[in-house]
This record gives sequence, C-alpha cells and structure tokens, in this order.
Amino acid sequence: MKRIAPLLTLMAALLLGACGDKQAVNPPGIGKPFPAITLQALDGTTLSLEQHRDKLIILHVWATWCPPCRKEMPGLQRLSEKLDPEKFALLGVSVDEDADQVQAFKRNYGVTFARHIDPDRKIAEKVLAIKAYPETFLIGRDGTLLRRMIGEHSWDSPAMLALLQNSYAGVETKTGAYW
Repeated sequence: MKRIAPLLTLMAALLLGACGDKQAVNPPGIGKPFPAITLQALDGTTLSLEQHRDKLIILHVWATWCPPCRKEMPGLQRLSEKLDPEKFALLGVSVDEDADQVQAFKRNYGVTFARHIDPDRKIAEKVLAIKAYPETFLIGRDGTLLRRMIGEHSWDSPAMLALLQNSYAGVETKTGAYW
C-alpha cells in the first residue's frame, strides 16, 4: 500500500494537469494573414507589425537561456547588417522575464537588432503557439505568413540570403533546409 499511494498521487496530478480551461492555440497558417501583434520594446515603447508593411519581416523569437539561440545570434547580427532596411525588418523578440538580462546579453554579444521582449510569453505561446526556441516567422510584404522556421539556422549564409531576397521578391524557392 505504501508503494501504491505515491503512484496514485502522481497519476491524479497528471490527470488534473490535463484539465482546466486551457484553450488550444491555432498557430498562424502559411499563406494566411499573420496575427496583428504589437511588440513591447526594451525601452517601453511599442511597435505594431503593421508599421513594417511593404517590408519582408523576419520575426525572430528567442531567449538568453537557450543554447541554440545564443549560438545563432552572431549570424543574425551579421544578417541584420547586410539587409536593406528599406526592404527588410529583422525583429528580435526575447521571451526572457528580465529586460536587464536581455540588455546585458545584447551588450555581451554586440547585438543591435533584438529590441523587443515578451516577458509573459503571451505573444509567443498564446498567439504564435511557439513550443520551442528559437522560432522565426517570415512575414510577406502583404502581411501573410510565408514560412515558419523552427530551430537554429545559418542566418548569414548565401542560401539564407537568397531565400530572403526571393521571399521579398515574391519568388517561391525550395532552398534546402529552409523550405
């Protein structure tokens, strides 16, 4: 009986954990309008994605505690320096709770593009249905979702640059792992 009680307690906790009013989140669909979200900047200002209409938006959701996020950050920074700001908007959104920690990370890594934070993960989890970090969304000039890219990528590679240029131009390509 002593062995069964902990097992029953564990089973009850698992069953109760599946109950509640959690609503399933439908992730944004490829080819569908991307949700109208407003990002909170680290300095407290806000930015609507609508402000970047007519640009290809690269919305990168990451965290300072995420090893793949830290590994790919230098490539993202180099990419941000190569992209034409008239055509592209690279927006980095951290899901860290502490804005000071994000600022320190940015200083240590020399990152300038990651200016936004989602400390309670309302956008990341409740709107975008993100389950793992990093995750990146390519949003077309018309506001539709073109691609959802999960995990670490070589952001400043020739293949990625070609993919982004073609996406801006509205040309569908099958570029290796980025398709």
